[in-house]
Amino acid sequence: MEEDNYHLLPATVYAAGFVKRYSRLLGLDENEIVDEFKRASGRYDTMDDEEAGSKRVRDKINVPLKNIITGLIFLAIVVWMGTYLVEYLVHREGARNNQTPTPPITSNEPSEEPKEPPVFEGVNLRITGVELCWIRATVDGELIPDTMLQPGQIKEIEATESVQLHLGNAGGVRIEYNGEDMGVPGERGKTIRLTYPPPE
Repeated sequence: MEEDNYHLLPATVYAAGFVKRYSRLLGLDENEIVDEFKRASGRYDTMDDEEAGSKRVRDKINVPLKNIITGLIFLAIVVWMGTYLVEYLVHREGARNNQTPTPPITSNEPSEEPKEPPVFEGVNLRITGVELCWIRATVDGELIPDTMLQPGQIKEIEATESVQLHLGNAGGVRIEYNGEDMGVPGERGKTIRLTYPPPE
């Protein structure tokens, strides 16, 4: 500093701090000596580097009010257009779903004539298991092996003249006789004997 080589000094903050402490040690007016040092250096204003840096930052972030208003207006327009587009798509999808379905195309070809029910000869039984049921059958006077019918299983018996059934669970089967549904022949858990054709 004595030789005015101020360019060799560190930043103003540090140099001014050194001058202030040195002035205090000598009993001089600190502020007056620091101001004189800044004026003599010629490179610095009376504002500290820190204050100058803060000013530069404030200048950078100082956005004009006109730009802020323009940005807000643009954002509002984007939000409005997005809402309008969503409503348009929702209404269009709803209209598409509410369209009247096209009636099925009917053929002019003549429909098939109803089929006549099959004609049965003799005795034809179709026994469907509802619950577990033991079955003994005599077909045209001949005893056939016993059957334990499971739920969902079907047993068919054909005879020329007659069939005698002995069921261990009268409510455990459904019987069809020559195509006619006879239903469940009795109560659940009860034994029953049946003859087909049924006696008149």
